[in-house]
Amino acid sequence: MNDKATSVRCMLLPLTSLNLLIPNSAVAEIIGYSTPRQLSDTSDWFPGVVLWRGVYVPVVAVEQMCSLGTAQVGPRARIAIVYNPEKDPDLPYIGIHMQDIPRAYLAEADSMESGSDEGLSQYLVTRVDDEQFARVIPDVDKIIADLKLEYNKNRLEELTR
Repeated sequence: MNDKATSVRCMLLPLTSLNLLIPNSAVAEIIGYSTPRQLSDTSDWFPGVVLWRGVYVPVVAVEQMCSLGTAQVGPRARIAIVYNPEKDPDLPYIGIHMQDIPRAYLAEADSMESGSDEGLSQYLVTRVDDEQFARVIPDVDKIIADLKLEYNKNRLEELTR
C-alpha cells in the first residue's frame, strides 16, 4: 500500500489475555522488566514505579485494570514506556507491563475492520480485527486519568523513607 494516510506503524504489546495496539510514535522505549518499587495504598493494577533514564515512571497492569486477570512476570516480560498524549510535565510517561517482546505491526485501513466492542473495559477504546488477529486499542487518556488518582510526584517521597 502506497498511501501513507491509510496506514500507521504500530507496536503490538502482548499482555496475558490480549494484545494492545499502540502507534510507534507513542512508545518511547521498551525496557526489560524490573520489579516496580511499590507505593503504599495503591490498586493492584498499579504495582509501583521503575527508574528509567533518571525519571520514575509509574507502571500499570492493563489486564488488571480491565479485570481480565493478573499480570504475570515471566522471563520475557517487558515494560513499554509510553508518552502521555497530554504532554503533562508531572506525568510525562507511563509504563505498561507486557508479557513478551512487542512486535511491529502496520495497521492498514483496507485490511482492518472494527471488531465487536461488546464487553470491553472502560480502559479499552475499541477492538480492531484484520484477517488474522484481534487487537485492542487502549484508552491511554482514561488509564492516565485513573493513574493520577493513585500517583503523583509527591508520592515518590515514600521511596526514600
